[in-house]
Amino acid sequence: MALADPDQMSQVFINLVMNAVHAMPDGGTLRIGLAPEKQMVKLTIADTGHGIPRDVIEKVFEPFFTTKEFGQGTGLGLTVVKGIIEEHQGSIVVESGEGKGTTFTILLPRS
Repeated sequence: MALADPDQMSQVFINLVMNAVHAMPDGGTLRIGLAPEKQMVKLTIADTGHGIPRDVIEKVFEPFFTTKEFGQGTGLGLTVVKGIIEEHQGSIVVESGEGKGTTFTILLPRS
């Protein structure tokens, strides 16, 4: 079990899953994993979507940064996700490659 607020974790899940769905407009695979890792709980959300270019990946957690078309997003989703995770004394990292999908890895303290 992770030490986390269920409502805030729902917001994290919804945001990351919806981003994955948007990254796979023609379909693909979404994988969600949960495993123990030392004194933490490791959550992974991975998709087989279009991926994030290297020059963009460094900016994805910045407020108001978005790659979506005007009116499709505010650029706050991943900023909020990162804030929630950090409020829970956790961490979040993203790995991606163009055409190879994206994986978000979250570590949260065990309860």
